[in-house]
Amino acid sequence: MTIMPHNHRMWAVIGVYTGREGNIFWRRIPGGGGRLEAAGARALSAKDADPPGDNIIHSVTNPIPRLTGAIHVYGGDFFAAERSEWDPETLQEGRFDVAKNMKLFEEANALYGTA
Repeated sequence: MTIMPHNHRMWAVIGVYTGREGNIFWRRIPGGGGRLEAAGARALSAKDADPPGDNIIHSVTNPIPRLTGAIHVYGGDFFAAERSEWDPETLQEGRFDVAKNMKLFEEANALYGTA
C-alpha cells in the first residue's frame, strides 16, 4: 500500500508497533506551481517513532507483504483540516480527498483479510 504525497497542517507523532513504513519527504519547488521534489526519506520499523512536523509533506509506503501497524497522534482534527495531496504521477497539488484515502485503507484491509 502506498499513500500519495500529502500534508497534515498540524503536528503529529507516528509510532510503528509492527511492520515497516517507508516515508519520502517532499518540498515544494520554488516557482513550480505547487509541484514537489523529493527532499529526504526515513524508514520506520517496530518501536520507532517520528514527529514529522506540522509543515511536512510526505508519502508513505508499506514495503513488506503484510500489514504494518502504527499509532498516529495529531494535534488537531485530522479530517476537518484543509489539507493537500499531490498526484503521484504529476506531483501536482490538489485538495485532500478523505473518502478516496479511506477507500485505499479499506481495499488494503480487504486484501489482507482484516476487513
